Amino acid sequence: MSIQEEIDKTALQILGEAPDGLRFGELWRRVHDALPQLNENTVFTTVSTLATRRPKEVTRPARGLYLLASFEHVVPESTAGAVPSKITEERFYRPFADWLIGDLEECTRAIALGGNRFKDKWGTPDVIGVREAKKSDIIKFETEIVSAEVKLDAASLITAFGQACAYRLFSHKSYLVSTVRVGPSRPGEA
Repeated sequence: MSIQEEIDKTALQILGEAPDGLRFGELWRRVHDALPQLNENTVFTTVSTLATRRPKEVTRPARGLYLLASFEHVVPESTAGAVPSKITEERFYRPFADWLIGDLEECTRAIALGGNRFKDKWGTPDVIGVREAKKSDIIKFETEIVSAEVKLDAASLITAFGQACAYRLFSHKSYLVSTVRVGPSRPGEA
């Protein structure tokens, strides 16, 4: 069995245990943990192209989400008929960190920090990441720090913008992540 086939088989087994699918970063980490003898970059590249190479078996219903095609129309029991719980900002930290790594390729590593860990809301980003050149890269570039502030409510957007600007004191790039609809979705809608 080739390395690619071994990675694919492991990834399909892991996805088989996740009826809700997995974000790219989580899938990549689990495959790498299951196959620690393989090169990390090989696992990363192979997993990132899984849906393209095996479109009948793996789908990507949303950006960065990998799902077995057989689960595509399954409604998980845990969410069927359940009353939705309150959505919190913290729920978006890890998916955004994974998106920075896997989909946007803006970071080589990112973590969900959030909260008030540094005892100052103006100095604690919700997500912080780093982009570093790999040892195998021919052309090296300077290490970059990327930070993000996540907000769910429109009332906090001005404060969030100020926080994102403050993060530029120690970051090369700063993102303001919002799930708030700020304008009409259709012409004529107020």
